[in-house]
Amino acid sequence: MMRVLVPIADGSEEMEVVITVDVLRRAGWEVVLAGVPDGPVTALHGVRIIPDTTMDMVNASQFDIIVIPGGG
Repeated sequence: MMRVLVPIADGSEEMEVVITVDVLRRAGWEVVLAGVPDGPVTALHGVRIIPDTTMDMVNASQFDIIVIPGGG
């Protein structure tokens, strides 16, 4: 199974985060949303996203892919 890290921060484009995570999880890949900083992230248009963990808690070398969503 592929492991994917998706780091997100305030201002991330919510569609790039949510659609990417949805498609990858439907494909059976393990996706971890890591927030910067800790706690809920407020996306570009005010949508609040709750990450699975924080970037401080992950080791990027344990993932096959890192997807960095855009933002404003």
